[in-house]
Amino acid sequence: MTTLAILSQRRVLNGSKFILIIIYKTSNKKILTQKMAFDYALLTIFSSGLAINLIYTVIAPFYPIIAEDKGMSNWMLGIVFTMMPVSGCLFTTTIGENLSFIGRKNTLIGGIILGALSLIILAFIPNFDIKLFTIWSLISRAIGGIGMSAVYIAGFSIIANDYEKDRERNISIFEVFSGLGLMLGPAFGSICFSLFGFSGIFIASAGLLLTPIPGAWYFISNKNTLSEIEEDFKSRSLLKRKNILLDISVALYSTIVYNFFDPTLGPFLKSEGYSETAIGYVFIVSTFAYTLGSFWLVFILERSNKFYLMIASIFTTIIGLLMIGPWEWILGSASILPIIGMCLIAFGGSLGYVTPLPFMLDEADDIKIAEKTNIYDALSGLFNMSVSLGEIIGPLVAGIFVEISGFANSCLIMGILGVFLTAWYWTCRSLRCPKAKNKNAGILLQYFPKSR
Repeated sequence: MTTLAILSQRRVLNGSKFILIIIYKTSNKKILTQKMAFDYALLTIFSSGLAINLIYTVIAPFYPIIAEDKGMSNWMLGIVFTMMPVSGCLFTTTIGENLSFIGRKNTLIGGIILGALSLIILAFIPNFDIKLFTIWSLISRAIGGIGMSAVYIAGFSIIANDYEKDRERNISIFEVFSGLGLMLGPAFGSICFSLFGFSGIFIASAGLLLTPIPGAWYFISNKNTLSEIEEDFKSRSLLKRKNILLDISVALYSTIVYNFFDPTLGPFLKSEGYSETAIGYVFIVSTFAYTLGSFWLVFILERSNKFYLMIASIFTTIIGLLMIGPWEWILGSASILPIIGMCLIAFGGSLGYVTPLPFMLDEADDIKIAEKTNIYDALSGLFNMSVSLGEIIGPLVAGIFVEISGFANSCLIMGILGVFLTAWYWTCRSLRCPKAKNKNAGILLQYFPKSR
């Protein structure tokens, strides 16, 4: 039987921790004692990831309806939704390369404030004419994109620098919370809409988004625990390393495929006889599959060979693409196949999104300099830039491919591109074996960061 006892509470550089003693029996009947720590700095980062993702999905059920009533065209509506990743992509490398100068706490808090500001702007635009409505919508999403990039870059950098031994697990947990934010956004918006109306959605969401600020101010330091190098480390120099370029390519492909279905899956499912409610459930189930994949990585990423996880992410995505489109030629119309396919794509996307950054951080550890801080910051910015590019390219590629060759053929084309990426990655990526872990640690240790 496991015994828990709270021993003390102490203040450290990056947060306040409850120190626990975990006593439990292993398979060989020995009694082990392990210090555990619940870290408030990490909790702040995780909650920031959850909250910032609300601004990405909370507008999805209602904004298009208001925009259509205002007379906004479909192509302009697409531009409004694309503005968020565009602005994030434009600023992400700049934020990453200057993170040490700006300060990690300042970047995190600034990102949260920008996200809240983007929501507050939307709260006041329903009474505007179509011109002002469109202009302020674009401004709001651009500000939100910068805020989201700042939160992600600061969060990844803090995890990489201050929790180097546990960074794989903590990055996975960060993505679990982010996935929960994506899932809760529409539901939270629906509740707020029924209680407070359209403007109340964004005021309530902004208030929720601001809640991590006190924790960030108190528990997170602007300084890194690792020493810094005086000269700037540019993100583009990292792309000269073959392994990092390959890992970025997998993250980009996973993001492109996942966003490929934003403008195309709904019309396809409707043509297959799905109702609007059923289409919404498909998106919810796929988001759950993504969150489930991220949660699974919490337990296995640190002990797994990341090379094979990357290959598995592409392979799972390819199978999902074939199930949504081309398999219909063989099996005929089967309503369950698109659901299974989207779940596989989302699950593979979680592997292709969570795994690359820890793998690239391992590569950075091999760079022969003693100080890693600026490299970690630059990698965080570079990774987030690739994700933002994928969010931009995905819907654009979908529109072009579907217009030219149809939905099923487009899925087949994306799958073929995945096959080529798999072959390139398999033949060119240098395999870096994971470090051996203590087999007697016990599964319970996975739930808490180790004491520092």
